[in-house]
Amino acid sequence: MYFLLAFAPGLWAPAAVNILDGYGAKWVIDYTTAVGPGVAIFSGLMFASMADRKYHAQDLLGVLSISGAVFLWLAFSSLEWGWSPWWYMFFQACNVFIAAPLWVLLTKVALVHSRNAERALPLYTLCGTLGWISAGLLVSWFALDASAETGKLAGVVRLVVGVAAFMMPKTPPVLSREKSSWREKLGLSALDLLKHRKLRVYFITVMLFTIPLTSFYMYAPKLLMELSEVDRSAFALSVQDVLSGPSAQMTLGQMAEIGALLLLSYLGARVRIKWIVLISMVLAMLRFAFFALAGEHQLLSLMWLGVALHGPVFAFFSVTGQMFVDRQVPGEMRAQAQALMSLMTSMGGVIGPLTVGRLYKLTADEGSGREGWSTWPLFWWVLAVMVFLCMVFFVYGYRDGVDKRDVDSLE
Repeated sequence: MYFLLAFAPGLWAPAAVNILDGYGAKWVIDYTTAVGPGVAIFSGLMFASMADRKYHAQDLLGVLSISGAVFLWLAFSSLEWGWSPWWYMFFQACNVFIAAPLWVLLTKVALVHSRNAERALPLYTLCGTLGWISAGLLVSWFALDASAETGKLAGVVRLVVGVAAFMMPKTPPVLSREKSSWREKLGLSALDLLKHRKLRVYFITVMLFTIPLTSFYMYAPKLLMELSEVDRSAFALSVQDVLSGPSAQMTLGQMAEIGALLLLSYLGARVRIKWIVLISMVLAMLRFAFFALAGEHQLLSLMWLGVALHGPVFAFFSVTGQMFVDRQVPGEMRAQAQALMSLMTSMGGVIGPLTVGRLYKLTADEGSGREGWSTWPLFWWVLAVMVFLCMVFFVYGYRDGVDKRDVDSLE
């Protein structure tokens, strides 16, 4: 399930900017990237609440995956049909609204049926990583980096995911004798978790950290495409013989993620979350530095180093956060707690594309007024500074000490 669920977005997400550019719709990438998380902000909480209180998680996962697959197929078909890019954005918004809780629900099923979540979850996520790598390699091998066919195929894969979901272990809701309030039905009761300092600091950090990270799939593939036309060194050409296009080259991040997840599975609960999160932020700053230097010196090798750092950044921040949140909240709020983390990610996912898109237009876009390769470095250096400020907030807020409202009171 992790393999299939990651395989679908792996087909189109890394290629999205080049696909839209190929159909003359690159200008809509900022809005499309932002509208998805925007509509997903409350749908994730709402559906997660249903899984906690009313419906079996695996059944809800199946229904939502099949429903969203239709809109995903329509989104990319509309590009082929020559419809306005606004239709693409509309269908993607519908898809994301329905599909927002898919990973949350799958994570709940995995954690409920795992005897050792700290060891098992990174290994499950590893299967998703392999799915994403496989998808990216297939897209470039078949030269579909700028084709809408990738998105249509992703819709078919999501149909398969929906059918397979009904075969997963039964994961019934945690029944409550009390009648649910409207806040509980909408999943807003999960916001009560923000009263606890360490959870609040972590959730806000998730939102802030997501803002600069949205630039990765928005613009890194475009820079890879441009560098492939100018970097004709022997090393660059030899690597491109194996990883022929941007989608395949973007899988370097997932390849590095495999090692990071195996390391995380071994560490489990041995290392404190504070230090793992800090390491992920340092690596994120280093990644943007590599991108800036790649743009300045027109070197694909530096770009590939930066892409490879995506794996450790994702594993050390996101997967660790899922385990941390799961073991710190009551059982009846597991799905909602995961959904709250997705909500904060979604909020950053709304602010990020609009902020990053504006930054791109001012610095690296063809119409920015700048010339040559001097357009890219400033763009990536500003993003590195944003990550640094996020790290300062986390270090200051996530302090050790006794707090009567701390997360331990939830256990």
